[in-house]
Amino acid sequence: MFCSRCGVVATDEARFCWKCGTSLDEDLDPLARSTPQPAIAMEADPLSFGNPSNRWWVPFMGKNSFPIGYEWLEQRNTLLVCPNHLVLLQGDEKRSGALDIIQSMGLVGSAVGVIRNLKDAVANKKFELSGAFATRLFEEKLMVWCRKSDAVIWRYHERPWMFIKSSSEQLYCQFNSKAGVLHACCILWCTAEDTGHGKGDIEGFGCHIVDAGSNLPEKKVPEAMAASRAGIPD
Repeated sequence: MFCSRCGVVATDEARFCWKCGTSLDEDLDPLARSTPQPAIAMEADPLSFGNPSNRWWVPFMGKNSFPIGYEWLEQRNTLLVCPNHLVLLQGDEKRSGALDIIQSMGLVGSAVGVIRNLKDAVANKKFELSGAFATRLFEEKLMVWCRKSDAVIWRYHERPWMFIKSSSEQLYCQFNSKAGVLHACCILWCTAEDTGHGKGDIEGFGCHIVDAGSNLPEKKVPEAMAASRAGIPD
């Protein structure tokens, strides 16, 4: 559960946000506290995410280092924005273990032999992240995922320059993995469509967006982002 005011993570039992003091009872359906919540998908359950609508190239960071087998999260990888989920695949535009599995399962046709980057493979109309394909990526530790309801975007409004307003965004995800839940953050900037030439569609994520800072000098934004990350679980 997230605080609707500052976006930090709160336990299901908490009544008030530990950071800003906001009442959490208002953020939760009255039945939610007494109704058992569904567990995350078990390993045997088929994973189905559908077709991605957008792709981002981002490195993630955690409060501590990631478990063995998931060190790749700290490198630049491909984040897929699916209808109801966010899915992180190992590797970016260069060849990766995830693309090897795409090839071995024949999901992108004979053209995959000459495709050397993950962006093109994901853009192929035959690509659908579901069933045995998604399950194999998950089992091979080449993919982690979370529901959009288990993610939040922190927005930091910078001090206007002249009449120009700008902001920076940080995404926090509670990724499901073979090693359990991985708490990870990334700075949103470079998408597969906008390769460093402009910020992508933040609202297109479909995640809850929380204002985490206002009128910040540009040099203070990294400090504000670090303060937000300090509240995530180990």
